[in-house]
Amino acid sequence: MKHYTTTAAILLTAALTVSCNSSKKLQNPNNPSTDDTVVVTPSNSTDMDEAYLTLSDAQRDIVNRNNVFALQLFNQVSDHSSKVVSPLSVAYLMGMLANGADGVSQQEILKAIGCEGIDINDLNSLYQNILHTADRLDQQTTVSIANYIAVNKAYRLRPQFVSTVTDHYMAGVESLDFSNPATVKHINNWCSKHTDGMIPSIIDQTDPAAVSYLMNAIYFNGTWEKKFDERKTSEEIFRGYTRDIQKVEMMHQRNKFLYAEMPLYKAVVLPYGNGIYHMTVLLPNEGKSINEMMASIDASTLSTLTSKMHICNVNLQLPKFTTETNIPLNGIVSTLGAPSIFNPAEADFSKFADGQFYVSQMLQKAKIEVSEKGTKAAAVTAAVMLTSLGPTDYRDVNFIADHPFVYTISDSLSGTLLFVGQFTGNK
Repeated sequence: MKHYTTTAAILLTAALTVSCNSSKKLQNPNNPSTDDTVVVTPSNSTDMDEAYLTLSDAQRDIVNRNNVFALQLFNQVSDHSSKVVSPLSVAYLMGMLANGADGVSQQEILKAIGCEGIDINDLNSLYQNILHTADRLDQQTTVSIANYIAVNKAYRLRPQFVSTVTDHYMAGVESLDFSNPATVKHINNWCSKHTDGMIPSIIDQTDPAAVSYLMNAIYFNGTWEKKFDERKTSEEIFRGYTRDIQKVEMMHQRNKFLYAEMPLYKAVVLPYGNGIYHMTVLLPNEGKSINEMMASIDASTLSTLTSKMHICNVNLQLPKFTTETNIPLNGIVSTLGAPSIFNPAEADFSKFADGQFYVSQMLQKAKIEVSEKGTKAAAVTAAVMLTSLGPTDYRDVNFIADHPFVYTISDSLSGTLLFVGQFTGNK
């Protein structure tokens, strides 16, 4: 099965703006007129980057903190509808903003993403590490992370800020005429290109008074290590959040997967490609809601979940679905600890450019497609996927996702959460 996930995030302000992120490599940071990012795709080598395997203690601490933020973000946006968010995309945007902020504003930005008291240089190094290695972990999975800053030609960014975002975030920086209608198309073309057309636009117009639009886009395209047979997909009943009866396209397969039964939910791990990237599906037990389940799950629970799992013969039924989400983030980011950045009288972005700037709008667009189609079956890296083999007498279990569930997409090496979502039906 092939799984596509893309996310674009944008921050807009009368003086400062942030938008799409996509995992690309900077070609020429000194020439803003060129296309300065390229899509990151896996190499032909199966070797993995040693730098990614040997994160420093400080970097691993930041990953854990970011995952705390990831679940807080998900819980803030979760309601009765299907949702998908990319906490990593928001974290990259906030990281760039933190480098342009000072004083209380910088402290609040770091607090909002769970990194209060963290040395910003450690944060920058981690995000640089992820950018350099995300594409090298699995040659059958495309992971694209890109950053971009469109600057009003009437303003000049501070050289140190430009140096940091180009070196550590591989951000493309362009000076543009925000009063020219063609600029909107130019920015949206960047967004579409770096999400493979899944998110064709991020803005409707540019504000001539705005200083900048900062953007981060993440694109994920993975092939199931164990694919679903399209011939077995059938229309079946799905009970929505309010127990309403819906019809969904249900995919079927019986195979060996890591599986766990917890007091409030069941969990199964579905690997992509060589097993480094995977989806974890969390299904509440009968009579339990997503809210009840998530109240029992924190970042530590997720990071240690696989150690509690065993390989079982799983009768797996999973809906085929597409989810699109537009999320206003001003209120959420304020609630998580960074209200000052949205206040014109309190925001301090003095390391960004000369002047008094604030974030007027922050939003994320995200989309995920899950189907049974795949490009090819990949070899399994047992050492990564099968961390706890347990007995060889595999237990037969059922995992029937016919009611609302939560899913995450992450990598097995650092534990970084790329996407978190819930499926509550097609309504």
